[in-house]
Amino acid sequence: MIISKSEIAKRQIETACAVFLSGGDYLSVVTLAGAAEEILGSLLKRAGKSHMMDHLVELDKKLSGGRKFSEVSDEVNRARNALKHASDASEDLVEVAPGEADAMLVRAIANYVVLTDDATEQMVSVYKRLMALQHV
Repeated sequence: MIISKSEIAKRQIETACAVFLSGGDYLSVVTLAGAAEEILGSLLKRAGKSHMMDHLVELDKKLSGGRKFSEVSDEVNRARNALKHASDASEDLVEVAPGEADAMLVRAIANYVVLTDDATEQMVSVYKRLMALQHV
C-alpha cells in the first residue's frame, strides 16, 4: 500500500476520536493524536503554514515573556514523549493525566483542519464534546 502522510495522520486522528468518544483508553488517544499532530505539523511547516506549536510558542511569548521553542515543546509534548520513549530506567514510570488526551487531540484536529480545510464528522463530534465539557 502506498499512502500519503496526510492520510496516515487522518486515520490516526479518526481512531483517536473513536477511542475518545467511546470513553476508551486515553493513553492510546495521546499516542495516536500525538503521532498525527507531529506529522501534520511537519506538513504544515513544509507548506509555509503555521501549526499549533507555533501558536503555543507565540502565546507563551505573550504570557510569560517567552521561552525557547524547545522548552515550550518539551512541556506540551511531555505526555506524548513519555509514552513513546523508554531509553533508560528513569522513563519506566510515567504520569499522564486524562486532560493530556484532550489537549493532544485538539492540537491534531486543529493541524488537520488548517492543512486540509476540512474536518470529518468524528473530529466535529470530538470538538463539540470537548466544548460541552467546558460548560458543565
